[in-house]
Amino acid sequence: MRVGIIGGGPGGSVTAATLRTFGHEVHLFEAETFPRFHIGESLLPCNLPIYEAIGIDIKTFTNHNYMPKNAAFFELVGKNRVCRFPFADGLPGDPPSIFQVERAKFDHMLLQQAAKLGAIVHSPVRVTKLDLPERPGISPIIHHDGGKPGGDEKLTVDFVVDASGRETLIGRQLNLIDQEGDLKRAAVYGHVSALPLVKGAERGDIVISKSPIGWSWQIPLEEKKWSVGLVLKREAIVKGGTPAEVFRNNLIHFPEFKARLGDQLPDPVRSTPNISYRVRQRVGNRWALVGDAGGFIDPIFSSGVLLATRAGWRLGQTLDKHGANGNLGEWGRTTDHDLATFFSFIKLWYDGHFIDNLFFADHREPSIYRGIISLLAGNTTNLDNKFLAMLNRRMQAHKTKTLILGN
Repeated sequence: MRVGIIGGGPGGSVTAATLRTFGHEVHLFEAETFPRFHIGESLLPCNLPIYEAIGIDIKTFTNHNYMPKNAAFFELVGKNRVCRFPFADGLPGDPPSIFQVERAKFDHMLLQQAAKLGAIVHSPVRVTKLDLPERPGISPIIHHDGGKPGGDEKLTVDFVVDASGRETLIGRQLNLIDQEGDLKRAAVYGHVSALPLVKGAERGDIVISKSPIGWSWQIPLEEKKWSVGLVLKREAIVKGGTPAEVFRNNLIHFPEFKARLGDQLPDPVRSTPNISYRVRQRVGNRWALVGDAGGFIDPIFSSGVLLATRAGWRLGQTLDKHGANGNLGEWGRTTDHDLATFFSFIKLWYDGHFIDNLFFADHREPSIYRGIISLLAGNTTNLDNKFLAMLNRRMQAHKTKTLILGN
């Protein structure tokens, strides 16, 4: 089977590597030259078994000097309230740790692994359009520029995987994008040098500061390089001036984070003015959408890379088992479930004081505490997770209410 993959980020590279472990011919098209900038990422522990399956083990991470991540740390702004969730305290079977990574280097490592396994990488080559079959028995055709401005080359494949991220090439070509579940949030972010640890936090912890107007992240990528950002209501970023002005002017709402920054500001400050979007369909005749190409909700729980890598890993296995014309319905449902689970968790984060009481309470019910950690680790399917069961009930209630109201 010949598979064409659009995009060399984590979703595309993991899909390519997985297919190559089964011996399929893989052509991966990436428009940029790696390494390229991408804001730093706090990986989730449940990523690790996937990377191990494609030949990237813990030793590989340590050889690249990635920062170990053993917990998630949360801070309630202005309330002198903090909480730490060590992954080792989660439910049995969940990995106890993972790593913080600078995405420019990390994405390059994944792409190199796909190439090492035999994926044919076309880079920098831009895919310009796709001929997608409307009926079975017809093969998709990928049109690309061959790395030359104005170029027009073609490759016929058995299946197309769109892992083009926010460009979501198939989503735009077929007009599948909508704003269902739009949380109306946006982000400003960049890199700074070392920050002092929050009292109670440990080396390598991601720190999330929760404020009434939004939240901030602080991720230690290296000893003297941190990824920092503010997530605010979209209007505050769109109408607030330059990204640097928005970042600087809104630090007043995060006094503890501002004090830790001192006189540091990211340079440059970048912005993403529209975080949330969804697609109405992630699977079609000989095509599928992986990772951000299939929608993105919010970065609060660092689920983006997990969702992309897990979807790509499962898709590679499904295509090997069922072929290009096989039924991908179960893959689509499982992938949608993962996205919906994190969306429900994120809704809790933004809805009133529920998370404040759940996370920052003096006394937490042990099974709920462990369940929260399991989901923070990326486990969306553990049937013994009482917190996840509560989220599933909320999701089902929302679906029922939507059907009753006719929305």
